[in-house]
Amino acid sequence: MPSKEAPLAFQKNSEVFMGPTAIPHYFLSKQAHVCVASDTMFLLDEVDGKYLSIGKDQAASLAPFILDWPIKSNNSNAPTLLQSLFDRRLITKDPKLGKSATPPTIQMPAAWLQDGQPRGCPKITANDFYRFSISVAYALCSKKFLPFRHIISTVQKRKRSTQERQAQTDALGSLIRVFDWLRPLAFKKTDECFLYCLALNEFLSKYGIYPTWIFAVQAQPFAAHCWLQYGDQALTDIPFNLRQLVPILVI
Repeated sequence: MPSKEAPLAFQKNSEVFMGPTAIPHYFLSKQAHVCVASDTMFLLDEVDGKYLSIGKDQAASLAPFILDWPIKSNNSNAPTLLQSLFDRRLITKDPKLGKSATPPTIQMPAAWLQDGQPRGCPKITANDFYRFSISVAYALCSKKFLPFRHIISTVQKRKRSTQERQAQTDALGSLIRVFDWLRPLAFKKTDECFLYCLALNEFLSKYGIYPTWIFAVQAQPFAAHCWLQYGDQALTDIPFNLRQLVPILVI
């Protein structure tokens, strides 16, 4: 190991990376997503849907080596964590398999769509019930049998390939009320944010509506959550509950 005064030389497969003037030789893998919350770096691995946290000092030591790393460097020493992230395929040397490590940005919801909506049981047609049933069945089976990465990829591809029609607030609110009135027949909302979002997203897609799906984290205490929003309107949670969360993946 070089001293603190000496220029860094990190040898790996005959490639040498030189200290503070080094050009980043790694990219964030396309399967990985990052954000910074309360000076802690979080990575979400699409392959298994698991989160990894890295403390501020360790995360800062990675900055000279990974393109657009969101925490500034605190030294030029090559961290052992770099090889660990590479072995887990969270970073890559191949630009075709990688991307910038810039965290996602999105306007956080300013209001809850259901606020001010009519109360009581909405009108539920046979077609609504059918679409609800197949949407929930799809979500339950997907959550149990399909990899997280496959579910996310399917939602992304459909949203990109389909021309969305602009939904009116009243019409969208009515559809969510229909879904929420039927939902207790299939699953409880408590601690089921992923299932809730997946099923509602599937349900709304059958009416040509494709909301934004946000995954986010909170650092202290650690918590992971996801919700749907349409524009600046929250669909599955109230904005107050989302204020301490930092988006890590936006679909």
